Amino acid sequence: MTLGRQNVLISLVVAIPAALIIFTALNWLERHDRVALLERIAQAQLNEVSREACENDPQWFLAGPRVGRPRPEERLQPDADVRLPRPKNDELPFEYFAYDEDFSPKSVAGSKFPDELKRELRKPDAPRVVTSTFSGKLASGLQTAMATSWTPGPCSYLLFRQPGPPGTAASKASLFGGIFLVCALVAWLASAPTTMRIRRLSKEAKYSSGHDYSEMVKVSGSDEISSLGAVYNDAAIDIRQRVSDAVDRELALRRYVETTTEDVVPPMQTLERQLSSSAAGADMSGVVRETHRLMMMLQNLAAVTRLRAVNEGTPREEVDLTALVRGVAEDRAPLARACGVQIDASKATGAVTVQADFDLMRQAVANVIDNAIVYNRPGGVVRLELASYDHGKRFRLVVADNGPGVPDDTFAGLTANKRFRGDESRNRRPDSRGLGLALAREIADRFGMQLDLRQPADGGFEAEFTTRTRL
Repeated sequence: MTLGRQNVLISLVVAIPAALIIFTALNWLERHDRVALLERIAQAQLNEVSREACENDPQWFLAGPRVGRPRPEERLQPDADVRLPRPKNDELPFEYFAYDEDFSPKSVAGSKFPDELKRELRKPDAPRVVTSTFSGKLASGLQTAMATSWTPGPCSYLLFRQPGPPGTAASKASLFGGIFLVCALVAWLASAPTTMRIRRLSKEAKYSSGHDYSEMVKVSGSDEISSLGAVYNDAAIDIRQRVSDAVDRELALRRYVETTTEDVVPPMQTLERQLSSSAAGADMSGVVRETHRLMMMLQNLAAVTRLRAVNEGTPREEVDLTALVRGVAEDRAPLARACGVQIDASKATGAVTVQADFDLMRQAVANVIDNAIVYNRPGGVVRLELASYDHGKRFRLVVADNGPGVPDDTFAGLTANKRFRGDESRNRRPDSRGLGLALAREIADRFGMQLDLRQPADGGFEAEFTTRTRL
């Protein structure tokens, strides 16, 4: 769940009790005002005029609930007052009735005196005015009972009633809904600044990590969020320092390997050629092969450090693949003579260019050709075929030998080895076929190519570089 959704949910949860408290308080204030108004009305009726009117005609003593009083002829009917129409509900009329000292009504329209009010007024220290609620047709109303001190007589007590306003339930529901929305909005607005600061901190942290932690996040204030930003900045400085140290170490290692390779490989190539062309009868093939193996180990190590130094975005240039293949074939001539193998590069012709790093691409092709020479049989042939197609956009380089091939389980391991991990030398000899092929496959993949291995039905081994189908 996102932080914004959490804030909305928390705002709704907080708004419920807040709205209930405010709604209850408003209802209490409204009822308090209504009670005070009704009690003031009741107090206003304690005058001599009201007493005289009540005692002279207690049966018809009432005010407010009817639109008029009965005519003289209607007074002969006991329930004439009840038949008179009431005013409209929205006028909120109040009515009051007279009761004697036994709480008996003197008007046919008067209801039974409420028991709870009766008990309050009969107490020794009873208040003069007592108020409670009653259930009306539309809503609950207020009723106030008052002792008049006009006792004994038919007007010892007066009962005032005010019905509840119409639509009370709907208005209260609307009021509560409005209060709830306001509380939720206020709670959300109160949490918005904190949410915005956290989002801004997250955005700046992501931007900083995307720029090698060279940019620091902005820290303002002195709260926990500011502390979090400060901690992130300290961590970013430490990470940047560690990354810088690692880059420096890797750069130093790469320079060391490259320098060592440049210093050692040329003399070894010269030695290889001299040993290969030594006096007849002297069997120097084993020395040539070991010398070449050591040279290839250094060159592969240099290629690995170069690959690891630039994990992505390796620099590219236009490489003449035809010249590269022929150059590798010429350099491998001494090794081929020592192994009794012939290199046939007659079909490596035509203009084929690729976008790649020259040194890495040369090492990949050299590893494949070396495997075809070393693991061939005496008198065998290494055949090189190079061709372009699709209007020069794609190419195909095949390095094939007619040697004994490899067992099926070994071939399965070669095809499954997709990447040079750096620990192959622990599992096989450093000059083994799988080590060179794994490095060649990773170099090919880096430049949008693929390396496929095959064992023809008539024997031998084939390695094929092609342009990857999906770039």
